Amino acid sequence: MAVPAHSPRVYRRRRQRIRRLLFFFLAITALFYFIHSGFFSLENIVITGNDHIATTDLEGLLGVTRGTNLWQLDTGTLARRLATHPLVAGAQVSRRWPHTLLVRIQERVPVALLVADGSFLLVDATGMVMERVSQVGSLNLPLISGLDKLAKIGPGSRIDNPALAAALAVLQQVPAADLNQLREIVAPAPGNLQLIWAGQIRVRFGDSQQVAAKLDRLHEALQGLPGNSAVDYIDVSFAGPPVIKFTQNGNPVQDQARKGVKQ
Repeated sequence: MAVPAHSPRVYRRRRQRIRRLLFFFLAITALFYFIHSGFFSLENIVITGNDHIATTDLEGLLGVTRGTNLWQLDTGTLARRLATHPLVAGAQVSRRWPHTLLVRIQERVPVALLVADGSFLLVDATGMVMERVSQVGSLNLPLISGLDKLAKIGPGSRIDNPALAAALAVLQQVPAADLNQLREIVAPAPGNLQLIWAGQIRVRFGDSQQVAAKLDRLHEALQGLPGNSAVDYIDVSFAGPPVIKFTQNGNPVQDQARKGVKQ
C-alpha cells in the first residue's frame, strides 16, 4: 500500500535524513578545524643517520619552522630538499603525531680520491663529488688517476667519465682485505686500467670485467714472487696464468716464459 507523502512516517524519515546529514557536516567541520588547530603544530625535528653532516645544515635545507601545522608539510618535497646536499644519498621524512617530524638520512660513502687542480676530490661509488679537500690526512682511500682534467668540478657534481666509471666498478668488487693493499687505479681508458698495489707493484688489469678472477691471478703471482725481487709489472688482464716482468738495476730484463712468469 502506498504511503501518502504527507504522512507522519514520511516526515520522520525525512527528519532522520536531515539529522544524519547535519551530523555528518558538523563532524567534517569539527575534523577540519581540529586538523588545522594548534594541536598538530610542529615542536620537534628528529634527524638520524647524519654522522658527518651537521644537524643545523639539514634543518636549514628542510626550511620548516616550529609551530607549522604537520598536516601542511609535504614530506616528499622535504626529502627532495635534503637530497640536494652533496653528502646525502637519500632521505626519508615522516610525521610522528602530534608534534614531531622524523628525518632519516642516508649519507654517501667515499670510496676514492681524485686529483684536481692541486687538491683532492672525494667521490662515492656513483662518481658524485662529496667534498674537495686540500690534504688527504687520515683518509685511507685509493687514488684514481689518469683521468682527463677535472676543472670546475665541485661538491654535488657527478662526474660522467667512462674511465672513472670502470675504475669505480672495479673498486666495488674488490674485497675489503685487498682494498688495504690497493693504492691507486690509473685509468686513462675504460679498457686500460692499471692497479698500483702495495710495494708500488704495477698491475695491468685491462677492463672492469671478471674482477674476482683477475684478483685471484694477482694473488697467485704475488705468492710466487722470489724474495727481494724487483717487479716491473704483473699482467692479469687476460685469461690464463699471470705474467710477471722483473727488472734488474732498474731495467726490465729479457722476457722468459716460466709458468706464466717473465723473468
